[in-house]
Amino acid sequence: MSDYTDISKKYSHVHNLSGKSFEKECLAVENALSFSFNSYFEIVMTKKLFDEKSQMLAALFYRNCVYLSATYTLIRNGMLDPAGNNMRTVFETVLWQYAYLSDNKIYEDLKELALLEEQKLELIKKKAWSNTKERELENLRRKYSLQKMMKRIYSKKSFERFFFNQYWLLSHKSHSSTFGVNYNTPTMENVTTMEKRPEELKGNINATLYLCSENLVCFLNCFSDFMSQEKIDNIMKNVNAINIGLPPTLGLVPDMVDMKFKFNFRSL
Repeated sequence: MSDYTDISKKYSHVHNLSGKSFEKECLAVENALSFSFNSYFEIVMTKKLFDEKSQMLAALFYRNCVYLSATYTLIRNGMLDPAGNNMRTVFETVLWQYAYLSDNKIYEDLKELALLEEQKLELIKKKAWSNTKERELENLRRKYSLQKMMKRIYSKKSFERFFFNQYWLLSHKSHSSTFGVNYNTPTMENVTTMEKRPEELKGNINATLYLCSENLVCFLNCFSDFMSQEKIDNIMKNVNAINIGLPPTLGLVPDMVDMKFKFNFRSL
């Protein structure tokens, strides 16, 4: 019977082989992640006068950097299914950031929902959370759903492309099903992802790169007023460098609200 050390060797095998097989793509992700973290530290950590919304947007950007870093680690080890969960979170977070940035009503709605969720944690500790409060929370979540928010900042055409294509694929990995059961190392046949689905692993690395670039574009839209032109140009240069190596896909910048930075060179 294999112990965990034996199983972990399979992960190490995938990590080493994926690094050799997709060296260019892996280096691109690592460069994008280090650039993203450094952008946060250079811009956000030096600013003491951010308002409440800017502080929240900065925190979400940083969380995306952490989730993308975790995604890359999972992919390199062949754990593609849980990596999809992280990518869905990043995808959703970028969309919400644009909504908060462009629509004060959406931002105020978020604060109302966040306050009740915070109350839930405290009341559960005191054993005082009720079914009535839970229904109230669920009603608020439906009121402020991702789908409703997207329809306010994206055209019908863009919304359908996102919601029924890219987002659907990410969501499929986030729910209990057999969709990705053989995508992970070790598989049910006791082989590794690199032997069974190497192109799937490579595709996940490219998806991580795509989200890295979108996270940086969102950062630029949120914080360009706090940046020098040199820093703005540097971020744009890095985003372009990432996207040159990716297949055409839809950018996440909303098309129904005015944003300073829109990248159309990857449009379908």
